Amino acid sequence: MKLLVCTQEYPPRYSSGIGNVVYNVTERLRAMGVDCTICSPTGPEITLGNSRLIRMSGILGLLHYWYQVCQYFRDRADDYDVVWLNNPFFIGNNPFSKSLITIHGTYYGMSAHRIYSWYYHLLYKISSRFEKRSWHKISLGNAKFTAVSNQVATELEERGIDRERITYIPNGVNIERFRPVADKRRLREKFNLPEDDIIVLSLGRLTEQKEPYRLIKAFSQVERKNKGNKEVTVVIAGVGELLSGAERLAQQRGLNNVRFLGYVDHEQDAPDLYASADYFAVSSKYEGGEPILTLAEAMASGLPCIVSDLPHFKLIENNTCGIIVDFTNPKKASEKITKYLRGDTSHHAQNARQYAIDNVSWETITARYLEKLKKMKNATLQ
Repeated sequence: MKLLVCTQEYPPRYSSGIGNVVYNVTERLRAMGVDCTICSPTGPEITLGNSRLIRMSGILGLLHYWYQVCQYFRDRADDYDVVWLNNPFFIGNNPFSKSLITIHGTYYGMSAHRIYSWYYHLLYKISSRFEKRSWHKISLGNAKFTAVSNQVATELEERGIDRERITYIPNGVNIERFRPVADKRRLREKFNLPEDDIIVLSLGRLTEQKEPYRLIKAFSQVERKNKGNKEVTVVIAGVGELLSGAERLAQQRGLNNVRFLGYVDHEQDAPDLYASADYFAVSSKYEGGEPILTLAEAMASGLPCIVSDLPHFKLIENNTCGIIVDFTNPKKASEKITKYLRGDTSHHAQNARQYAIDNVSWETITARYLEKLKKMKNATLQ
């Protein structure tokens, strides 16, 4: 099978959730004998668009990239059996006759949940109209959709895509790289973390969507002395526009049990950082993936999870892997977290690891994508 993969980002440069999903799936597809050609602003096989323009201007950079994709492949589309489009943004017609479209998150969802300030809310609302137009242009042919969460699938359906054309395929995780370790002390030395404390890790970009302030406010009221009279230390890893504000908030509240690590190299350091922790916390007010990549990595690392009350975090409680808390109410959140940290959560750690093995290993996820791609290849054109 000759597969063309179009994505707005691809490792090792400027990659986040979308790029990681595409990379991990395509590498495994190649190992299965699929002939994959990657087209992104950074290549590696075909380079179109401008990654700097995407980072600086968002929607304009995306429109530019997908316009170039449309133009470049207008007379080359038949060179491939199937094309895998990730969050496409076609304003004109889709040049490909057989397309599998994966939606990782939507402007519609971010606008509906009012994640950002009024300026970005307005920008995302306008962008969601272009998004809807693009989806309907794409869906006129044989295109099928996958969504990385049931929430995203619902958003697609609410924007007019037939539910029968949408399949939920979650994000995956490398269960060999992300795994528990017996001796955490050596890893804590690497990151200069307290050897004997209860470590609660939060890893990801510090943005309005991720709500790091809510996390700090809740944990500022968590009783520091817990199991075995151990202290609780919150480790916040990542960068973003709210990093300096989060540091100021922790300082204003006199919190010396909150550590900011800044940028953490995902390839070199992330597996060890997860393995050094005891718990993982997510305070986001909106997410696309189910689970999001960091949550999948934490579960594979055997970490019980403390997550915000979002529909696609229900899997944490449904599979007894942690707790859901209402971070909009710091007092109640802190009380629930304090009680949780004082209890025996070893079975939650085991359940988290097992869930990752059974449901979201990259091998399992890639097999599901391959099944969809084969069906697309063999489908009769309408």
